[in-house]
Amino acid sequence: MDSGKLRVAVVGCGQIADAHLAEVRKIRTAEVVAVCDSYPELARQAAERFGVARTDTDVARMLAEVRPDVVHVTTPPHSHAPLALQALAAGAHVYVEKPFTVTVAEADEVLAAAARHGRLVCVGHDQLFDPCWAELRACHRRGDLGRVVHVDSVMGYDLSGPFGRVLAGDPDHWVHRLPGGLFQNNISHALYKITDFLPDERPAVWATWFGQSGRVPTELRVMLRGAEATAGVLFSSQARPVQRVARVYGTKACVEADLDAQTLRWTRPAGMPGPFGKVQRPWRHLTEAARAWTRSVWRFARSDLHYFAGMNALFRAFYRAIAAGEPSPTPPGDIRRVTVIMDDIFETCRRQEGGGK
Repeated sequence: MDSGKLRVAVVGCGQIADAHLAEVRKIRTAEVVAVCDSYPELARQAAERFGVARTDTDVARMLAEVRPDVVHVTTPPHSHAPLALQALAAGAHVYVEKPFTVTVAEADEVLAAAARHGRLVCVGHDQLFDPCWAELRACHRRGDLGRVVHVDSVMGYDLSGPFGRVLAGDPDHWVHRLPGGLFQNNISHALYKITDFLPDERPAVWATWFGQSGRVPTELRVMLRGAEATAGVLFSSQARPVQRVARVYGTKACVEADLDAQTLRWTRPAGMPGPFGKVQRPWRHLTEAARAWTRSVWRFARSDLHYFAGMNALFRAFYRAIAAGEPSPTPPGDIRRVTVIMDDIFETCRRQEGGGK
């Protein structure tokens, strides 16, 4: 083993851990030295699939004996805070899968511990590091959008998928014990795209959730109002196709980011009068689509067009920050803002269910 590499341990060997293990394996400056799960068979299978030498069922023992530089927490959300605190106390930097914690009180505790121990924490806001979102951020920094006045974030969820079928068929599944249920495990993806443009510490929240035929809530609608901009969230398990789309509306232009297609589609003021402008807009969209197709083909040829491209980029950014002694690529303030908004959304929805009490 190259002693110059960051020594990475993964705690939790469920479905998302496979993505972590696969992406870390692509990074030459890091090496997974241990996997840990309370179910020994899950740990053993993960180690076999990804060639990891050490398996364990006891986090404290693994931390003491392996002494990893970085711990990835890929367990259910209710265990994120205690495991992150344990890893930080052992001297490790910590990457936590979304959602960061179940409540903002837990988030504050973890962030304070990281500062106290002089370690970095990072959360799985990986879609901010997808190529198309990185391009959108660069365009915004150049001033292409002008002042942002509204953001819409759409997130679809397939309840007929492997994870969806399990939670829908098991009333005792851990998802149902979260304050936000199904949404708490997923909605941070929709929210951090909004907070990327909505800087308010605590925007005003209106939210409602509902299910079909008396089932547990599977649909969520949210409106946020900040000092200078507003935002909306559409989380749907019914809309097809399942989408990951955000639309950003600015004073100069509007743009739609399709995270599945990895494309940006711009709408700008017409540069030509009357009917000529009506011809110009589809022409612009056509040329944009042609350029996007060319880029996608090139990325496909380089084996760089895949679902977890943003995750890989975020891992690399986090590891670089550790090596260079720089701040985390997901700043503590951003982590906290998303958690605060989640708390407010779920409290608003529960209050509505209780008749506004």
